[in-house]
Amino acid sequence: MNNQSSGPVDPLSLERPRGTDWPEILAIDARAFALPKPLPADEMIEFRNRAGEGDTVVVRDTASEGQPIVAVSLYFPVPVTVPGGAAATTAGLSWVSVSATHRRRGLLRRMITEQYRTWRERDFPLATLTASEGGIYERFGFGPAMFAHRIRVEPAAAQFRTPAPADSRVRYGSTEQVVRHVPAVHRAWAAGRNGAITRPDTWWPSIIADRNFRRNSQTSGLHYLLHADGYAAYRIDARDKTAIVEDLVYTTPQAHTDLWRVLTSLDLVSAVTASIPVDDPLPHKLVNARALEVQGRADQLWVSILDVVAALELRTYAADGDLVLDVTDGFGDRAGRYRLTVAGGRATVTRTDDDAQIGIDIATLSSIYLGGISVREMTAADRIDADSAAASTLASMFAVDEAPFAGTFF
Repeated sequence: MNNQSSGPVDPLSLERPRGTDWPEILAIDARAFALPKPLPADEMIEFRNRAGEGDTVVVRDTASEGQPIVAVSLYFPVPVTVPGGAAATTAGLSWVSVSATHRRRGLLRRMITEQYRTWRERDFPLATLTASEGGIYERFGFGPAMFAHRIRVEPAAAQFRTPAPADSRVRYGSTEQVVRHVPAVHRAWAAGRNGAITRPDTWWPSIIADRNFRRNSQTSGLHYLLHADGYAAYRIDARDKTAIVEDLVYTTPQAHTDLWRVLTSLDLVSAVTASIPVDDPLPHKLVNARALEVQGRADQLWVSILDVVAALELRTYAADGDLVLDVTDGFGDRAGRYRLTVAGGRATVTRTDDDAQIGIDIATLSSIYLGGISVREMTAADRIDADSAAASTLASMFAVDEAPFAGTFF
C-alpha cells in the first residue's frame, strides 16, 4: 500500500486484513462503538459477505506483542437515489475506528487516503457515510447532506383528519410474507425517493432475521405491518410500552396514512417513536399536530463528491443556468474551476479557466448536492462566496421538491 519502502520501518502497517483477522476486527468494532459484544458467528459470516463487495483496510501495530490491529476502515457499494431519479453507486464508508491507544498518529487520514485512492481508481462518483461523530469527516471532503426528525407520537391524541376505512388495508406479516414483500417494496420506494439508499440483496437476510444483538432484554423482536404499497417494522420497549418504528416505507400517500393509523392504534402502547423525513406529511394529517413532538433533528447521510463532473451531471436541476464554480479541496484532487451549464434540467460540466461566479469548498458542494441543505443556508453561513445574483441562480438550480431521506444506517 503506502507504507514507506526506505528509511526507518513504520511499525504501524497499513494493509488488507487476513481471513483470520475478522474476529479481531469485530471485537475492535464493538469496543469502538460501545456495543455490548461483537457480532455473533452467523452474523459475522453475513457481514463478511457484504464487506467482501467493497474493501477493507486495517492498521497493524507490528511493534507490539501479537501485532494487534489498532485501526479499521471499510466500504461497500451503496446505491443512492439522486435528484431526478438516477441511482448513484456510492462508496459507503463504514466501521471506521482507531484504537484509543493509538490516537493522534494520523491513522484515520492514512486509511481514508488509501480508500480515496481506491474510490477514484474505481470511478465512484460519490462517497457516503453515516457518522457516529459530527466533527471528523469534513476535513476529508464530506458534508452532511440530509437530516431526519426524531419524533414521538401520543396515540391517544393522534386523531386523523380522514375517517378510518371499514376494513384496514394493513396486515401483520409472517416471515415468509416479509421475505417476499418487504425487499421489493423497499426497492420501489428507494427508486422514487430523493436520497434513499437501495439496500443490496446481501443486506436483507440480516435485517429480516433481526439478530438478538440488535435489541436488549427489554425490547421485542420486530413486528412487520404489511400494506400493498408499503410496510412498517416496529418493536416494543417493555419498560415504558413504547413502540419503536425501525423502518417505514410507502409508495403511495394512502399507504403512509394506513400504516401510521395502525401504528397509533396499538394496544397498551403509550407512545410511538420514529425517524422521519423533515418534510413528512404526518403532522398535517392529524387533527391535533401537537400529538406529534419533534424531539430532535440529526444528520442522516454524509456525502463527498469524488468526481465533480460525473456527480453534477448525474442529477437533474430545477432551473436552467450557467455558472462557473471555483471548487477548493484541502484533501483530494477535486479542486479547480468547473462550468456548470443546465438546459432542460440536465447539466453539462466542464473544467475551465474562466472567471468564477461561485466560490465553494468540496464539502459544502457535497452538502447541497441532494438538496437537503439549501444554497441560501450555506450562503448565509459564509460557506459559499457569491454575489446575490449568482447565489440566486445557484439556489434555483439546486432546489428540490422533496427533502432527501436515506432510510438506512450503515
